[in-house]
Amino acid sequence: MFRTTLILLGILALLASAPAALAAAGDCNGDGSVDQADLDALVAANNTVATGTSMANCDYDGDGAISLADANQHIAESNQ
Repeated sequence: MFRTTLILLGILALLASAPAALAAAGDCNGDGSVDQADLDALVAANNTVATGTSMANCDYDGDGAISLADANQHIAESNQ
């Protein structure tokens, strides 16, 4: 029982410390869904750094920055 509790506490600590890494790709605002609000966040964050921020889930091209190319990719993937 004690070991199980420690494992569960460890998992909870990991989840609390790395939510962006576990969030869905395209969920820019971290609300658990990919929708218009995420596109709005992408456009508002244009020309900003994505690395180490909640916007990292929306850096579609992986260049470390949020740009209109990421917004275009977001739209393309949302329409599939």
